[in-house]
Amino acid sequence: MIDLILLAAGSSRRFRASGSGSKLLTLWNGRPMYRTSLERWEEASRGMLDGGRVYVVSREPEILEAAAEYGMVPVFSPESAQGISWSIRNGLCAAGSQTAARTGRQADHYVFAVTDQPMLTAGTMRRFLQQAQTSVYACLSWDGRTGNPVSFPAEAVEELMMLEGDSGGKKVLRRHMEECTMVSAAEAVELKDIDTLEQLREAERESVSSGKQTADGFPPGKI
Repeated sequence: MIDLILLAAGSSRRFRASGSGSKLLTLWNGRPMYRTSLERWEEASRGMLDGGRVYVVSREPEILEAAAEYGMVPVFSPESAQGISWSIRNGLCAAGSQTAARTGRQADHYVFAVTDQPMLTAGTMRRFLQQAQTSVYACLSWDGRTGNPVSFPAEAVEELMMLEGDSGGKKVLRRHMEECTMVSAAEAVELKDIDTLEQLREAERESVSSGKQTADGFPPGKI
């Protein structure tokens, strides 16, 4: 069983510093960036979690409401203002308690994904989830460079819960790279996350010029 935890509670400091507001609420190809991520993960995860659920960790009411619309579990995490470790911790706590109450056991794997990678396609998401089912650890990669999403076994929960401040899951992953399966992205741009408004507009231009996305923001044939 896989529990998928989508992280959407960051402070967007660099994005706000570049002259804009909340990164995930900013429009990507005509709609809020977070919706592109949630819709693709909802589609990609169908039939792939073996009874697990999708959890969305956020501080934004709009994102939490949208998560419920997509049949995902919203996790309010005001503490995430103190760093990503709080998003990870609150996501794990929600997944652990709800999965145990619903199934009587814990998930075998926890997949963490960020919601500011609008070039990540549903096809690659689905391939990653398929690999995560049989791997101890797994991460998306390109040319040897690790990226998101990342999958952890249940045995790593204790280490993940001990993270502090802005230390993320990669700190734990680095201790277990010999057990990690590298899942190659279809293209390098899939690993690109958005930190500034300039990067967002550049990524929009790339998506249009490459023909990888439709007017709805989805890659043809993927969703």
